[in-house]
Amino acid sequence: MTGKTIRIMGCGNLWMGDDGVGIHTVEKMMIMKEKLESGMLPSDPFFFGFPMTALPYLKNVDILDAGVSGLDMLCFLEGFDKIIIIDAIKSHQNLGAILKIKGEDLLEGEGVGKMMSSHDVSVPTVLGIAKEVQGLPEIVVFGVEIQKHPDEVDLTMTMSPEVEAAIPRLISLVLEEIKSDLEK
Repeated sequence: MTGKTIRIMGCGNLWMGDDGVGIHTVEKMMIMKEKLESGMLPSDPFFFGFPMTALPYLKNVDILDAGVSGLDMLCFLEGFDKIIIIDAIKSHQNLGAILKIKGEDLLEGEGVGKMMSSHDVSVPTVLGIAKEVQGLPEIVVFGVEIQKHPDEVDLTMTMSPEVEAAIPRLISLVLEEIKSDLEK
Protein backbone atom coordinates (compact mmCIF):
# COMPACT_ATOMS: atom_id res chain seq x y z
CA MET A 1 0.00 0.00 0.00
CA THR A 2 1.07 3.56 -0.68
CA GLY A 3 1.37 6.29 1.89
CA LYS A 4 -1.43 8.23 0.20
CA THR A 5 -3.80 9.83 2.70
CA ILE A 6 -7.49 9.82 1.87
CA ARG A 7 -10.47 11.43 3.58
CA ILE A 8 -14.07 10.55 2.78
CA MET A 9 -16.44 13.41 3.58
CA GLY A 10 -20.21 13.11 3.69
CA CYS A 11 -22.07 16.39 3.19
CA GLY A 12 -25.72 17.27 3.59
CA ASN A 13 -28.52 17.86 6.02
CA LEU A 14 -30.18 14.88 7.73
CA TRP A 15 -33.35 16.92 8.33
CA MET A 16 -33.94 17.51 4.62
CA GLY A 17 -34.72 14.00 3.41
CA ASP A 18 -32.66 13.04 0.37
CA ASP A 19 -30.16 15.85 1.02
CA GLY A 20 -28.85 13.73 3.92
CA VAL A 21 -27.61 10.93 1.64
CA GLY A 22 -23.94 11.91 2.12
CA ILE A 23 -24.28 11.80 5.90
CA HIS A 24 -26.19 8.50 5.91
CA THR A 25 -23.52 7.00 3.64
CA VAL A 26 -20.52 8.01 5.75
CA GLU A 27 -22.29 6.91 8.94
CA LYS A 28 -22.65 3.42 7.46
CA MET A 29 -19.02 3.49 6.30
CA MET A 30 -17.90 4.49 9.81
CA ILE A 31 -19.72 1.45 11.22
CA MET A 32 -18.11 -0.75 8.57
CA LYS A 33 -14.65 0.62 9.41
CA GLU A 34 -15.27 0.09 13.14
CA LYS A 35 -16.28 -3.52 12.56
CA LEU A 36 -13.21 -4.19 10.42
CA GLU A 37 -10.90 -2.58 12.99
CA SER A 38 -12.44 -4.71 15.74
CA GLY A 39 -11.51 -7.85 13.83
CA MET A 40 -14.64 -8.67 11.83
CA LEU A 41 -13.60 -10.33 8.57
CA PRO A 42 -14.68 -8.91 5.20
CA SER A 43 -16.30 -12.31 4.53
CA ASP A 44 -18.78 -11.75 7.39
CA PRO A 45 -22.42 -11.61 6.17
CA PHE A 46 -22.61 -8.01 7.47
CA PHE A 47 -20.50 -6.99 4.46
CA PHE A 48 -22.46 -9.03 1.90
CA GLY A 49 -22.84 -7.19 -1.39
CA PHE A 50 -19.74 -5.04 -1.00
CA PRO A 51 -16.48 -5.70 -2.88
CA MET A 52 -14.68 -8.03 -0.47
CA THR A 53 -11.22 -7.25 -1.84
CA ALA A 54 -11.75 -3.51 -1.33
CA LEU A 55 -13.09 -3.67 2.24
CA PRO A 56 -9.70 -3.91 4.04
CA TYR A 57 -8.67 -0.56 2.52
CA LEU A 58 -11.42 1.14 4.52
CA LYS A 59 -9.21 0.84 7.62
CA ASN A 60 -6.66 3.17 5.97
CA VAL A 61 -8.88 6.18 5.32
CA ASP A 62 -10.32 8.98 7.42
CA ILE A 63 -14.13 9.30 7.34
CA LEU A 64 -15.82 12.55 8.29
CA ASP A 65 -19.41 13.73 8.67
CA ALA A 66 -19.02 17.25 7.26
CA GLY A 67 -22.72 18.09 7.54
CA VAL A 68 -23.53 21.49 6.06
CA SER A 69 -20.08 22.83 6.84
CA GLY A 70 -19.97 25.63 4.27
CA LEU A 71 -16.67 27.50 4.48
CA ASP A 72 -15.57 25.30 7.39
CA MET A 73 -14.97 22.68 4.70
CA LEU A 74 -11.72 24.50 3.89
CA CYS A 75 -10.21 23.09 7.10
CA PHE A 76 -11.38 19.57 6.22
CA LEU A 77 -9.39 19.60 2.96
CA GLU A 78 -6.00 20.17 4.57
CA GLY A 79 -3.50 17.40 5.23
CA PHE A 80 -4.81 14.82 2.75
CA ASP A 81 -3.66 13.73 -0.70
CA LYS A 82 -7.20 12.97 -1.82
CA ILE A 83 -10.68 13.96 -0.69
CA ILE A 84 -13.75 11.95 -1.68
CA ILE A 85 -16.91 14.00 -1.18
CA ILE A 86 -20.32 12.34 -1.02
CA ASP A 87 -23.25 14.69 -1.46
CA ALA A 88 -26.70 15.11 -2.94
CA ILE A 89 -26.90 16.77 -6.34
CA LYS A 90 -29.60 18.03 -8.66
CA SER A 91 -28.47 17.48 -12.24
CA HIS A 92 -31.61 16.27 -14.03
CA GLN A 93 -30.61 12.59 -13.92
CA ASN A 94 -32.91 9.86 -12.65
CA LEU A 95 -33.63 9.92 -8.93
CA GLY A 96 -30.92 7.91 -7.13
CA ALA A 97 -28.46 8.08 -10.03
CA ILE A 98 -24.82 8.26 -8.92
CA LEU A 99 -22.43 10.59 -10.71
CA LYS A 100 -18.66 10.63 -10.29
CA ILE A 101 -17.25 14.10 -10.81
CA LYS A 102 -13.62 15.16 -10.70
CA GLY A 103 -12.89 18.27 -8.65
CA GLU A 104 -11.33 20.08 -11.59
CA ASP A 105 -14.52 19.53 -13.60
CA LEU A 106 -16.51 21.25 -10.85
CA LEU A 107 -14.10 24.17 -10.86
CA GLU A 108 -14.34 24.51 -14.63
CA GLY A 109 -18.14 24.40 -14.54
CA GLU A 110 -18.39 21.20 -16.59
CA GLY A 111 -20.95 18.48 -16.00
CA VAL A 112 -22.79 19.44 -12.84
CA GLY A 113 -20.48 22.35 -12.11
CA LYS A 114 -23.49 24.24 -10.89
CA MET A 115 -24.19 21.70 -8.16
CA MET A 116 -27.10 22.68 -5.98
CA SER A 117 -26.44 22.92 -2.27
CA SER A 118 -28.21 23.27 1.04
CA HIS A 119 -24.90 24.38 2.50
CA ASP A 120 -24.03 28.01 3.23
CA VAL A 121 -21.92 27.93 0.09
CA SER A 122 -21.75 25.23 -2.55
CA VAL A 123 -19.02 22.60 -2.77
CA PRO A 124 -17.68 24.07 -6.06
CA THR A 125 -17.44 27.50 -4.41
CA VAL A 126 -15.48 26.10 -1.45
CA LEU A 127 -13.16 24.20 -3.81
CA GLY A 128 -12.57 27.39 -5.82
CA ILE A 129 -11.67 29.31 -2.67
CA ALA A 130 -9.40 26.49 -1.48
CA LYS A 131 -7.60 26.39 -4.82
CA GLU A 132 -6.81 30.10 -4.58
CA VAL A 133 -6.01 30.25 -0.86
CA GLN A 134 -4.44 26.98 0.23
CA GLY A 135 -4.18 24.67 -2.75
CA LEU A 136 -6.24 21.57 -3.36
CA PRO A 137 -5.65 17.87 -2.90
CA GLU A 138 -7.10 15.55 -5.52
CA ILE A 139 -10.91 15.82 -5.28
CA VAL A 140 -13.54 13.32 -6.39
CA VAL A 141 -17.23 13.90 -5.77
CA PHE A 142 -19.79 11.12 -5.76
CA GLY A 143 -23.14 12.84 -6.16
CA VAL A 144 -26.50 11.16 -5.73
CA GLU A 145 -29.36 12.66 -7.70
CA ILE A 146 -32.17 13.93 -5.52
CA GLN A 147 -35.68 14.94 -6.51
CA LYS A 148 -36.14 18.23 -4.73
CA HIS A 149 -33.97 21.29 -4.99
CA PRO A 150 -32.15 21.61 -1.64
CA ASP A 151 -33.76 25.03 -1.10
CA GLU A 152 -37.19 23.36 -0.92
CA VAL A 153 -37.67 22.81 2.78
CA ASP A 154 -39.38 19.55 3.67
CA LEU A 155 -38.29 18.65 7.18
CA THR A 156 -37.97 14.90 7.28
CA MET A 157 -35.24 12.42 8.03
CA THR A 158 -36.79 9.94 5.59
CA MET A 159 -35.11 9.54 2.23
CA SER A 160 -36.92 8.48 -0.92
CA PRO A 161 -36.62 4.73 -1.63
CA GLU A 162 -34.54 5.40 -4.75
CA VAL A 163 -31.95 7.51 -2.93
CA GLU A 164 -31.80 5.12 0.02
CA ALA A 165 -31.29 2.21 -2.40
CA ALA A 166 -28.34 4.06 -3.96
CA ILE A 167 -26.31 3.94 -0.71
CA PRO A 168 -24.94 0.36 -1.05
CA ARG A 169 -23.95 1.05 -4.69
CA LEU A 170 -22.37 4.32 -3.61
CA ILE A 171 -20.36 2.62 -0.86
CA SER A 172 -19.14 0.00 -3.34
CA LEU A 173 -18.01 2.73 -5.76
CA VAL A 174 -16.16 4.59 -2.99
CA LEU A 175 -14.52 1.37 -1.79
CA GLU A 176 -13.28 0.61 -5.31
CA GLU A 177 -12.01 4.20 -5.60
CA ILE A 178 -9.93 3.96 -2.42
CA LYS A 179 -8.71 0.47 -3.34
CA SER A 180 -7.44 1.72 -6.72
CA ASP A 181 -5.56 4.53 -4.96
CA LEU A 182 -4.09 2.55 -2.10
CA GLU A 183 -3.01 -0.61 -3.91
CA LYS A 184 -0.78 1.27 -6.35
